[in-house]
Amino acid sequence: MNYEKYLYIDYENVQDVQTDAIDETMRVMIVVGVNQTKVPLQLVQQTQRLGEQVQWIQVGGQGRDALDFFIAYYVGRDVCLRPENEYIIYSKDAGYDPLIDHLKNEKVNISRIVSFQELLPRINSAVDKALLEKTIQNLTKVAPNKRPKKRHTLTKHVAALFPTKPTIEIEGLIEQLFIDKLVYEQNGLIRYDLEKLPPRNKKK
Repeated sequence: MNYEKYLYIDYENVQDVQTDAIDETMRVMIVVGVNQTKVPLQLVQQTQRLGEQVQWIQVGGQGRDALDFFIAYYVGRDVCLRPENEYIIYSKDAGYDPLIDHLKNEKVNISRIVSFQELLPRINSAVDKALLEKTIQNLTKVAPNKRPKKRHTLTKHVAALFPTKPTIEIEGLIEQLFIDKLVYEQNGLIRYDLEKLPPRNKKK
């Protein structure tokens, strides 16, 4: 079957795979690290229903960002074979961006997403905008060298701002920060790009 879109999932970086966002036009490769020997049974069952449309690929190599090189290989291979198609990398790691920028300059239709919500633009985000803005304002007031450097510490930081909110709502706020490209991962650490905020979100 000829597919219009190719999706590469960096499963070491993101494990939230939502099969309902995968339509019949999409070919999916879930790239797994050598030490990732446990995959949720529910996810396996969901991807099995999609048959050959979804391929699990376990690769060798260890160390931070090891999967980046393998995904770069698969992207390059497929672009050479099908330059007219659309290519999507699902990862919160901004280390892919120089490759993506280079391929865009070569007229390749490629992008990086940080959430499956980006594949479903018709669905409105359920994130409370007031809580999101309060989270952003709080982070702008924290000195750059004092901001959380790991996903779990960022989660704890945001949870402390809203102690009565459930975990799923806190995770939704953090996910939106990634979608808005206000935070990203690089070399295993959380980085911040808060200078792109409009003036109303910055401290006066």
